[in-house]
Amino acid sequence: MNVHRSNPASPSGASRRHGSRARRRRGGGPPLLWAGLVAGVVLLLAGGLVLEERSVSFDGRADAAGPSAPVSGAPSAREAVETGEEAKGEDSMGADSIPSSGPGTFVTAQGGGDRVGGSGHTLTYVVQVEDGIGIAAPEVAAEVERILADERGWTADGRTGFRRVSGGTSDFRVRLATPGTVDDICGQYGLDTGGEVNCNVGQDVMVNLKRWLLATRYYADDVTSYRALIINHEVGHFLGHGHEGCPGAGRPAPVMMQQIKGLHGCRTNVWPYDREGRALTGPAVG
Repeated sequence: MNVHRSNPASPSGASRRHGSRARRRRGGGPPLLWAGLVAGVVLLLAGGLVLEERSVSFDGRADAAGPSAPVSGAPSAREAVETGEEAKGEDSMGADSIPSSGPGTFVTAQGGGDRVGGSGHTLTYVVQVEDGIGIAAPEVAAEVERILADERGWTADGRTGFRRVSGGTSDFRVRLATPGTVDDICGQYGLDTGGEVNCNVGQDVMVNLKRWLLATRYYADDVTSYRALIINHEVGHFLGHGHEGCPGAGRPAPVMMQQIKGLHGCRTNVWPYDREGRALTGPAVG
């Protein structure tokens, strides 16, 4: 730690100066008095050094002794919050900046994508983003297309195909919206999403903006993967799949498992199939 401070006069120099005065006034004053004065000066100088050392606390912030300049190499207050256990608070701080509700109107991502998947029925879909949330619809559309085209996705069954469109009729809609709007649309079908979770109702795959940006504690370090879980889980409902439980400790959590409620011994997983084309499932949950 490089702490810059002024250099006070050395105690030895002070002793010599006081000693010379004592010699000039030899016999004029009690020796014990002058020895006491010298000791007092030394103590004052040492005390000044201690106070200056205390002006910077161990985390680089000024303590009660008074303000000081930042110390090179010491973490700032913000860095201290963003490291270690306190980093968990970032979720709540991020949530505060996410709008809780919006106008309930949507913009549709333009253009379209190539067909992906098996030789069976092709399901068409549009991607929509609620107005005013500051996220571009084309960006969300590109991410949804990538997820649905992955070889570990629902197309691995050899039958299901997907193609994104931007106009006309479509089989389903992927809609990124504020928590309040998700609550409103899901609530029309009797589902209580509580401002926190996603849902599939009718032809709508409703994606909660909070989950899209913050994921959950199990995926806090991999938000991109959690987005795949959102899409695969809710599209899975649209395809007719119900909830599933953990198949056993240490095994991949099924994509149709409500992982936000806990992993129950399973490992995190965001895909319905593995790279060998094997379905990753678990026991049905009513």
